[in-house]
Amino acid sequence: MQWSQIKTLFILCFLVLDVYLLFQFFDKQSQSNIGVLERQDSPIEEQLESEDIKINSLPEKVSDESFLSVKPKSFSTDDLKKVEGFKNQEPLSVDKNFIISEFEDPVPISPGDSEEKIEETVKKSIIYPKEYTFWDWNKDLNVLFFFQEKKERPIYFNQNGMVLVFLNDDNEMIYYTQTMLGDAEPRAEKKTLIKPIKAIETLYKANTLNAGDEITKVNIGFHTRVPLANGVQVFVPTWKVTVNEEKNYFVNAIEGFVFSSDENSFISDVLTEYVKGIRQLKGDQKVKGSILNQLEKKLEIIHRGEEDDVSV
Repeated sequence: MQWSQIKTLFILCFLVLDVYLLFQFFDKQSQSNIGVLERQDSPIEEQLESEDIKINSLPEKVSDESFLSVKPKSFSTDDLKKVEGFKNQEPLSVDKNFIISEFEDPVPISPGDSEEKIEETVKKSIIYPKEYTFWDWNKDLNVLFFFQEKKERPIYFNQNGMVLVFLNDDNEMIYYTQTMLGDAEPRAEKKTLIKPIKAIETLYKANTLNAGDEITKVNIGFHTRVPLANGVQVFVPTWKVTVNEEKNYFVNAIEGFVFSSDENSFISDVLTEYVKGIRQLKGDQKVKGSILNQLEKKLEIIHRGEEDDVSV
C-alpha cells in the first residue's frame, strides 16, 4: 500500500515537472519568434549596422524613368570611311553592325593611367567617341571595356553597344572591336524608381552581402530586360551597386529583382560571337588568323578559369 502511494507521488511529481518544462519551452519559443519578427521589422539601416555593412554614399535625387526601346545601329558608308581614314589603323573588315580594326603600330596604355587618361587615348581612335564611357580593364584577359551610354547613363553588358580594346603583353593596344546601338525611344510612361537603399536591401535579403562589406558606390544605368524578335531591345533603369570597390551587382530599378552579373560568362558569349563573325569576314588572311588566334586564347583563359572554379 505504501509503495503504491509512493509510486503515485512520483508520477504526479514527474507530471508537474513535465508541465513546467513544457511551459518553459513555449515561453522561450515565443520570445525567439518575437526576436525574429523584431529583426525582420527593423529598418534596413539597422540590419546593415548590426552586421557592420557600411554605405559610403547614396544618390540624393531619384527621378522617374521609363523603359527604353533601342535597335542596333547600322554604320553608314561615311562611318566606315572615317574608320578607314584613321591613321595607324587597318580595318580587317567592317560591316553595317560590327567594326574590327588593327593598329599598325601598337599604342601604349600604362597600368598607372587614370580612367580619364585611358578614355582620352582610346577615344582618339574610334568613331562616335562621346557615346562611350570606360567601364573596366579586365586584367585577366588584358582587355579594356567601354559601354555605350544612353541619356548620359551606361548600358551595362550589351554586346550591341560596346567597344573592346585588346592589349598585348606589353599593355599596348593592338586592335579593337566596336558595336553601337541606335536612337533610344521611351517605352510606355515613366515609372517611379526604387530608392538606392531598397536596392541594397534586395541584395541583403538575397544573402549577397556579407558582414563587414562596404557599399562603395551606387549608380544608375540601363540593363537589357527583354530582347524582342524584331531586333529591338528593351532596357530598364538599373541600379549598379559596387561592393568593396571591386564587385558589381545590378538591381532592376523599377521591378526590384537582381540581374545576373556573371561578367566572365558575358565576355565568353561575346567573344564566341566575334569569332564566328570574323571567320566570315573577308580581308587579310594573315591578320584575320592572328586576331582569331588571340580571341581563341582569351576564350581558353575564361574556360580554364571556369574549370578551376568548379574543381575548387
